[in-house]
Amino acid sequence: MLRLSRSIPLTCQAVRSRTLLNSIRLHSAVAQRPSPFTHSKNAGNKKADRRQQEQKVKPGKMRMGLNSKAYGHVVTIPGAQTGVSLTPETVLPYLSVVGNAWISLPHITYRLRRFGIPRDSIKPALSAFTRALEDGTVLSTLEFDETRMLRLITDLSDPLETDALDLWLTRLFYEWASHPSIYPILRKFISEDAISIITGLFRAADLSSPATQYPITRSSPMRKVIMHVGPTNSGKTHNALRALAAARMGCYAGPLRLLAHEIFERLNKGQIMPLGVEIEEEGEVEPDTDSNFDINPKEGKKVVVRKDGNPKWARACNLLTGEENKIVEPGAGLLSCTVEMLNTSVRYDVVVVDEIQLLSDKDRGGSWSSAVLGVNAAELHLCGEEAAVPLVEQMLRDTGDELIVNRYERLTPLKVADESLGGDLKKIQKGDCVVTFSRSNIFALKREVEKQSGLKCAVAYGRLPPEIRSEQAALFNDLASGYDVLIGSDAIGMGLNLKVKRIVFESITKYDGKQERPLSIPQIKQIAGRAGRFGLHEKDSVGICTTLYEDDLPILRDSLPIAPEPLRMAYLQAGAEQYSDILQALPPNSTLSTAMLACKYVAKLHPAYEYQDVVVSMTATDYMDKVTSGMTLPDKFMMQQVPAPWRDGLVVTFMTNLLQLYVNDLRVDLRKLLSSTEFLDILEDARETIRTRNKAKVLKSKADTLVTLESLHKCLIAYIWLAFRNPVSFPDNVHAVELKQESEKAMEWYLEILSEKSGPQKKKKLERLQKVIAADAPHGDEDHVPKDS
Repeated sequence: MLRLSRSIPLTCQAVRSRTLLNSIRLHSAVAQRPSPFTHSKNAGNKKADRRQQEQKVKPGKMRMGLNSKAYGHVVTIPGAQTGVSLTPETVLPYLSVVGNAWISLPHITYRLRRFGIPRDSIKPALSAFTRALEDGTVLSTLEFDETRMLRLITDLSDPLETDALDLWLTRLFYEWASHPSIYPILRKFISEDAISIITGLFRAADLSSPATQYPITRSSPMRKVIMHVGPTNSGKTHNALRALAAARMGCYAGPLRLLAHEIFERLNKGQIMPLGVEIEEEGEVEPDTDSNFDINPKEGKKVVVRKDGNPKWARACNLLTGEENKIVEPGAGLLSCTVEMLNTSVRYDVVVVDEIQLLSDKDRGGSWSSAVLGVNAAELHLCGEEAAVPLVEQMLRDTGDELIVNRYERLTPLKVADESLGGDLKKIQKGDCVVTFSRSNIFALKREVEKQSGLKCAVAYGRLPPEIRSEQAALFNDLASGYDVLIGSDAIGMGLNLKVKRIVFESITKYDGKQERPLSIPQIKQIAGRAGRFGLHEKDSVGICTTLYEDDLPILRDSLPIAPEPLRMAYLQAGAEQYSDILQALPPNSTLSTAMLACKYVAKLHPAYEYQDVVVSMTATDYMDKVTSGMTLPDKFMMQQVPAPWRDGLVVTFMTNLLQLYVNDLRVDLRKLLSSTEFLDILEDARETIRTRNKAKVLKSKADTLVTLESLHKCLIAYIWLAFRNPVSFPDNVHAVELKQESEKAMEWYLEILSEKSGPQKKKKLERLQKVIAADAPHGDEDHVPKDS
């Protein structure tokens, strides 16, 4: 039986409207600012600086269209508007008006042809559909209930969902045309074969009951699902980890391999006191506050997370991530893994899934949704934000599992400062973390803060490998390192142990790939919450947050008290089996990209779900379709999942060459692969620069070299990922790991040398890095990669 902590609110539209009003307010409130990274003779004159930097944006005409990167253009539907206010009474007239314009678009004809509908059947079928829209019978035929109607209205009313109308019209067309009662109507206009093509694809793409995709779990005893929710720095994870430490068979699944590593180490060392264990008198025991997790190391006077492990608590725990598998003990009862590696076929006593709010992430949410629906465990602990509770409640209505919600309060106060910094970087203090949202801004801020305040800055941003981000965070936390300030992106919000006294928002907007958008309330709260983490500053544990500019401060102050907006939907990802079914329903020789489009535009989905964003995956499969022929579907599916950033030109070149070598030779030699890129030249140049300690050369070439090293690291991760799954075809895993580690050391060196001042701690570290890199560099081989493993 499902036990709910509260009923699901049916006022999502009201909540969404409030959020949209906040967005409008944010857009109107945020003026173009002077760059904090340049100083002019008008630097003391805020108005003069603003005039210099001001960029006037002309209001554009609202439109609803398909922003389809797969096709390279935006489809504008005449008569449609974004953000239109709809009700159950007005949505049908609206659809009938825009539907007639929609069916006339060449793009729609092209899509349906790609999905297999004969050309001469497209217009008659679409015309019959629009007549049904005009008659107002489509939604009644499909038996739309209140929940589906709410989802439809919410999507079409959202100005940020620019492809919602095209998506909904296509899905409604396929569902309507596949309904048994519509067959006699369509048969008057199109052939039986055409109807069969439409219905066949609709059935293959149907995922309206995702819980049924996990028959082993559904046939097992009901689960007890326990949610641990609260703000950042509330200790919401530690009870779940204690339950895991006490389990005979258990698994931790997190979003980052560094988090999986930490749990792996803590369980093996016995640092986590199992639930139900009475602590013995051992004198003074030091709690471990040095963690990447939201844990409370003490319960009253009991130390439940120890700095030094207790052998009595030690548990054999194995590690499994996308790139490595560490076996401490074959058949060990515990496993720590990344969410993508979670096995839903194994029966566990306890499973802990971290950062549950990521089930609403467009790129990775499918793995969290799979965990909620598919994990086979007696107890499933979900840790994360309050905003996920209503959505998980709705998901579990289809599984029948019991749900218990444990809520946690922040362990230390979080306050908004009375004043901003007024745009003055000289007001940056030791222990500050300045948050901005582009790589170029991060380095520009680092340069200017160091110049104006005299404080050295560590950096943390998404393109940096997690290991380097963790190292930069450690430098910032270490009072003896000489690094006083952290400049970071929203990457600081998860997976980093940070001793931050004050968060300073350089901006409360972020470029989303299309335009500047205001940060969401959860984003603001998560970033601000990194200030003043429990136990890290002793008496000085109050977290402070502020803004660089005064006009952002009221927005920050108003955002923190707002209750989190419930997550709207969980994302799903199709598996190889479903893609195979869809490809069988598509025309012969259809590509995997076409199957992905069919998942997106044809599938009938439960109102609580949406398909993961297919743009990145389609980019990968588009390259596969262009450079390969004859690759099997399992191979294509494996390659499509490789964790490679396909927007990075250097990575695209690497992956294109990798695909060609794989298809031609069925074996990818790392030396041969890298010789076709500039990576080895850059790495050798970095080695030479480090050996000679040529700081002038570093400062001159730092931007290009650091970016290239970041891309090289991502390419090596991709190779290691493939080698883990197919070691025969990708035999050079050992050398890939060696080069990965060398690239990390080189990046660390470059980041170290970029700080303008050099103290004794830094000099020692640079000397150590120089020796390590010199010792690790291979000799006697031009490319430094052996031919054979």
